[in-house]
This record gives sequence, structure tokens and C-alpha cells, in this order.
Amino acid sequence: MTQQGEDRPTLPPRVALLSIAAFWLFYFSIVTLRSAVIESGIEPQGPLAVQRIVVCAVSAATTVLLYFVLRRSTVTTMRRNILIAAVLAAPAALVFSTANYLIFDSHLLTQIAALLRNGGETGLQLLAPVAPGDWDMTPSAEILGNAVNGYFYFATWSALYLLLCHGIEMRWMERHAAELRTAAQSAELRALRYQINPHFLFNTLNSLSALVMGARREAAEKMIGNLSAFFRMSLAGDPTADIALSEEVFLQRLYLEIERARFPDRLAAAFDIPDALLDLPVPGMILQPLVENAVRHGAAKSRAPVTIRVAASADGGHLHLCVENEGGDGSGTPEAGNGIGLKNVRDRLAARYGAGARLESAPTPAGYRAEIVLPIGHG
Repeated sequence: MTQQGEDRPTLPPRVALLSIAAFWLFYFSIVTLRSAVIESGIEPQGPLAVQRIVVCAVSAATTVLLYFVLRRSTVTTMRRNILIAAVLAAPAALVFSTANYLIFDSHLLTQIAALLRNGGETGLQLLAPVAPGDWDMTPSAEILGNAVNGYFYFATWSALYLLLCHGIEMRWMERHAAELRTAAQSAELRALRYQINPHFLFNTLNSLSALVMGARREAAEKMIGNLSAFFRMSLAGDPTADIALSEEVFLQRLYLEIERARFPDRLAAAFDIPDALLDLPVPGMILQPLVENAVRHGAAKSRAPVTIRVAASADGGHLHLCVENEGGDGSGTPEAGNGIGLKNVRDRLAARYGAGARLESAPTPAGYRAEIVLPIGHG
């Protein structure tokens, strides 16, 4: 397929020429079959078939010229293309009708031969009225009358050509729209993946500063190492690609280790991840907003100890990832469905899985629970 303009496709010339050949071959077959059925035994079919071949050849050549003109106009609107085709079909029809008349009218062929022999005077009779005994109507009237049928033929092929062009254009537009949707979805996933809470970095740097000022060198070095590893892993790779559940869990362990440096006396972490599920693919950093919410609304706003539990299970072809905070004094428990973190996760799940995944969240007697349900084996 050739490209034109803004990489827009056009109908390949080979297809257009094949459509012309097929169209006039169909015309030849139908007319020949009709003549064989109706005029069988009246006129010899061999010479008539030869004459029709000549007419079809002339008509096909005329259609090729029509195609070259239409090809230059198909970049405009469909309405204008139809108007151009309707106008161009008229002279093409006259060519067809004239060729048909010249080939099939033996009297006129005789006059043409006489014209060639006599130098021109006989030719004055070609379009002049003749005696009723010679023809039922004048050559011009017969040509104009037959041009009506010719107009239908060329208009039909033009409509076929425009439909083929329109079909290719529509397929290109659908494919282009799909590419744009894919690009937009990829950009959205990247934006959501890289949406790191600035408060986390701000608080972490403040905690690191406090460790340095307090001469707690080992704790500061450990925190720097964890922070470096966390960002290196979270920002590396394709943000639209899945990672193994084991990598996602490791990232959350790093994150909670960093946060435990801020809340050493009231933040604990517990992980319940079966080994059989560690290799399952999950969207990278999909648990991060939930774990971050559990810390921010649990340990950060509570005076009592808080435990962040991260668990995974499989059931009915779905992977369940649960983040739950237990303990605390309940002062920071958010209402179900609120917060940027939950919206971030829902948006990522919708962009990645459509309706095939969901996020469920609700308060519990001991704190707050958020659960992601993903289809196992989703392509």
C-alpha cells in the first residue's frame, strides 16, 4: 500500500487496474451471454464477440484515464469526489457510446472506408440525417441514447473505486485511532506509575536529616541504601510492563523499612505471600499507594502501634492482594473510596485490565483494608 500526504494510504494502482479489468470482463460476459441466449441462430456470435472485445478494450482504456483523474482527487472530501466522478462519467460515457456505435454499425463503417478512399466528402454524412430506410435514427441521436447506458457503467465503476478508497481510509483511521488510544493508555500508565507522593520523599529526607544530626550513622546509611534501592527499582524498566509479585513485595518491604525509620516504635510490617504465587505477574508499584495510605493514615496519625499486613492469595483464577493496617487508635482511618492513592490504583487497573480487575476497600474493626483482585494469566 502506498502512502500519501500525512502517511494516509491510497488504493494501490494494481488493485484499481484489476477492478477495471474485472468490471469490463463482467460486462463482456453478461452482454455475450445475453446475446447468445436471445440472438442465438439470428446472428453469428463469433464476430459479435470480437466487436465487444474491441468496445471493452476502448472502454477499459477510458476507465484508466478516469482512474488517473480520480486518483488525484481522492484526498478531498467524499462529497466532492462523488461530484467529480459524476461529472467525469459523462464524457467517458460518450466515448463508450461512440466506440460502440462505430464498431457495431456496419453502414457507418462503410462510410468511414469511403471517407478514407474519397478524401473527405463522404465524411460530411457521418452525423447528418439519413434516410429512414437506412437507420431508424441519426448517428448522433443513437450515440446520445446509448450514452445513458454508458454513463451508468462508468458511474458504477467510479462508485466502486470510491468505496474501495473509502474502505482503505476508514481502516487506516481505525488503525491510527487504535495507535493513539494505545499511546494515550501507555502515557497514562507511565504517569500513574511515576506518581510518587512528594510527601514521602519530603518526610524521608527530614528523617534522614534527623538521623544525621543525631549522629546515628548506621541508621542513616541503611536508610540511604534502602531509599536508593527503592527508587532504582521503582523507576527502572518499562512502567507499562508487569513484574513478578516477588519484586513488588520486595519494593514494599524496602518502603516499609524506610518508613520504620520514621516510626520505629509504632510501625510493624507483616507479609503473608505463598511461595507458589511469587512468580505471578502484577503491575509494577500497584501496591505502593495502598501501603503508603496504610502508613499515612495509620502509623503517621496514631500514637498506638500499627501493623501493616500485606497478603496474597489465589481463588477462582484471580489473584487477591490485600493491604491492611491493624491497631492504632483509629484517628487516621479514612472513609472507603477516598484519597488520591485509591483513585490512582483504580485508574491503573482500569487502563490495564478494563473491567477484569477491581479494588475493594473498607474499614475493618481493627483498622482499614484494601484489596486488589487481578485476573491470573491476563495477556
